[in-house]
Amino acid sequence: MNKEYIELSKLPFFRISHMEIIFPLIKRTSLYQKISRLIKKGEIINLKKGFYVSKSYLEKHASDPGYFYYLANVLRYPSYVSGVYVLQNYDILTDITYPITSITVKSTRRYSNKMGDFMYYSISPKLYIGYKRIFYKNEPVYVASMAKALFDYLYLKYFKSKIKAEEIKYQERLNLEKFTRKDIKEFKEYCGLSDKKTLIDLCAIIFSN
Repeated sequence: MNKEYIELSKLPFFRISHMEIIFPLIKRTSLYQKISRLIKKGEIINLKKGFYVSKSYLEKHASDPGYFYYLANVLRYPSYVSGVYVLQNYDILTDITYPITSITVKSTRRYSNKMGDFMYYSISPKLYIGYKRIFYKNEPVYVASMAKALFDYLYLKYFKSKIKAEEIKYQERLNLEKFTRKDIKEFKEYCGLSDKKTLIDLCAIIFSN
């Protein structure tokens, strides 16, 4: 692999603008042709239209959850990782492999690639809160708190449903042992902000002890 490809393999993702810097003497049309050839050879992975990562970088970082969080933020901006993907990492939802789920104020969208499915769910701007900032290789990454991830999951799943709170509790069988009083208070605040009676009732039921 020549030095240009070595430079590409250091990037967590790249676009055509990155390639123009690494290959300054090659025209943009030729760069697109080069990308197509490298994708066919399996040396470059297409994340979504115009977003790529080298096979080499992916193989080195595929087991790093932080990398998935980072990519989820990059592929649709602004967004923060939340819902089932975060809950799974806290063992609140178990035994199932979930897509990488995120919240955005933009329209709902899905991107599928060799890394899996990246799902983005639209939410009201007033509910676009409750996320924290972490870092992946000095780049900011936004991820929901445990309480907000639970709220986002339940809110989006049952927003248009007429199901009662008791039925939700029975269906979900959530493992909530990790929730502290602070987490419960935070979750309750989101339920109140949503003005959805079902979630307010559910909060009282699942955290009754």
